[in-house]
Amino acid sequence: MTRRTASYATTEDLAAEYNIKPITVQRRAADGTWPAGKVGNRYRFSPEQQEEIRQIVLGNRGNRFDKNRIAEALRKIA
Repeated sequence: MTRRTASYATTEDLAAEYNIKPITVQRRAADGTWPAGKVGNRYRFSPEQQEEIRQIVLGNRGNRFDKNRIAEALRKIA
């Protein structure tokens, strides 16, 4: 697996990295299984989100990210 954590990744980047189809990445982002941000109608994955996804794939974390933690962090910076 090629690790791509230097910049924001696209669904195609993550699909290639994990040898899955881009639609699978989109579905995991849409249902909250993987953390993602949206730019327009496309998903983008920050370096931190990519690392979190890597931990999920490796089985070091549950398959859901903590939405409350993320919401709290967003409140702090707003």
